[in-house]
Amino acid sequence: MDINMNYNYPPMISRVLQLLLVIVLISACSKFNVPEGFPEQKEFAEILAEVHFAEATINQLKIKNRSADSTANSYYHDVLNNYKLTQEKFDTIVSWYLTQPELYQKVYQDAIVILTKKEAQWEREVKEIEEEKERIRKEKLARNVWQYKKNYFISSRDTFDRRVPFEIKVDTIEKNNGFLMTANYQFLKGNQVKKPVLELVAMYEDSVLDTITYRLPNTHISTKVNIEVGKDSTLRILELYGLLIKHDTLEEVRARIKGIEFEYIPVPDSIKPIE
Repeated sequence: MDINMNYNYPPMISRVLQLLLVIVLISACSKFNVPEGFPEQKEFAEILAEVHFAEATINQLKIKNRSADSTANSYYHDVLNNYKLTQEKFDTIVSWYLTQPELYQKVYQDAIVILTKKEAQWEREVKEIEEEKERIRKEKLARNVWQYKKNYFISSRDTFDRRVPFEIKVDTIEKNNGFLMTANYQFLKGNQVKKPVLELVAMYEDSVLDTITYRLPNTHISTKVNIEVGKDSTLRILELYGLLIKHDTLEEVRARIKGIEFEYIPVPDSIKPIE
């Protein structure tokens, strides 16, 4: 039996079907007809992801530092500038997309996928940064030769030597490029010491003494002090000693020393990578 699937519609019905088909096709094409100058679905998803990521970063900045508003706002506007958008234009685009719930839902789903990838990448980068910071901290700790307290509050009421003497044996450290001392000094109200100094003496393996006298900043503002000794010397240092605050003991002293570190400077690696 031969079945002919080619139906012959009456002319009127045929024209109606054609018209309906055109209407369906036009509707399908114009359903998500994005206005000229507006980003299409994929690009807008990227913009939304960037904006949400910026807002999350801004919130973190504000939590850590309440005075970071200007930095946070700059970061947010940088995101819009990258896409050549003003705040007003961005708000207009968002408003239009909200009138197209189905399209906006698709955009938002795409944005979530992008954000998930960004978050994973950000977590990897944060982990790498934290690991690098921990590596540096451990290296500094291993190089530290200071065995006294890291922080001192000194006043004339103290019974110990208010010059705070120290002595460090470093003869077992063979491979070094000298030593670096760092500390934060602050002289407080009531201090009468006019010319406080930090005195550091290095004794080398040939018994030669190298004395460094560093004039301390006599100020109420906490100031960081850095002193290097023995850098690039061909002789090995056997001992380091000195006074954290050398002054006339008859003078009233009120000072705070914080974050004292004394570490040896490692010898640069003589093996250079091939470029």
